[in-house]
Amino acid sequence: MSEQALIDGCLRNELSAQRELYELYSPKMLAVCHRYAVNREDAEDMLQEGFVKVFLQIRSFEGRGSFEGWIRRIMVHTCINNLKKNKKF
Repeated sequence: MSEQALIDGCLRNELSAQRELYELYSPKMLAVCHRYAVNREDAEDMLQEGFVKVFLQIRSFEGRGSFEGWIRRIMVHTCINNLKKNKKF
C-alpha cells in the first residue's frame, strides 16, 4: 500500500491501514523514543502514546513535507511531554 493510501485509510479509521502504518514506522519511531527514555519499556509506552496521537491528529497532516517527519515530530513532542510530566527532564 502506498503512503497516501495508508493515510487515506487511517482517515477512514480502517484498522488494517492503521496496523500497516504502525508496522511501517514503529521501528524507526521506537529508536526515536528510546533516545528520550530510560529503558525500553518507557520507550514502548512513549511509542504507543505517540501513535495514538498520530491516529487522532492525522487529519492535521497537510501533505507538505515528509509524512515520516510529521510522525517523528509528534513522537519527539510526546517523549518530551512525558518526561516533563514525570519530571525526568
